Amino acid sequence: MLDIGGWEFLVVAFVLLMVVGPKELPKMLRGFTRFTRQMRAMASEFTRGMEDIASQSEVSDLKNTIADIKQGDYSNLVDTIDPSGDLADTVDETKRSIAGNTDLEEVKSLVGDAKAMIGDDLQQAGTKSPAAKKTTPKKTVVKKPAPKKTTRPSATKKSKKSAG
Repeated sequence: MLDIGGWEFLVVAFVLLMVVGPKELPKMLRGFTRFTRQMRAMASEFTRGMEDIASQSEVSDLKNTIADIKQGDYSNLVDTIDPSGDLADTVDETKRSIAGNTDLEEVKSLVGDAKAMIGDDLQQAGTKSPAAKKTTPKKTVVKKPAPKKTTRPSATKKSKKSAG
């Protein structure tokens, strides 16, 4: 616990004997042992009190809820967060209103019609549709540079002298 070896213990005992004296040393050691017993009793009482608190229903319910969540059962958590069920009713009502909303279906049909019209326009223009471009990979053509025409400088100088 304190990691005191034999030599350290002898040094402490010698210093204690010199400071306290041989007559008062037994009384002091008895007092020290009483103090340590009292501290241990207080620690064990504190531990028992904390265990009693932990065994009360609220803390044990919390432990059970956490254990259920770890196992994947979220029903207790839902009951804890929304005991009256108002939140669940609101979420269900919102789901039903979205599912029954005809505006969403109308937007989906308009998007489909727009895609079809764009595809028709592209075909009439003679280009491939964007979907076709994605499926066919482009081939790159590497052109070789044409050979350079070299002119002889002596031939051009002669022709200029004869002309001039």
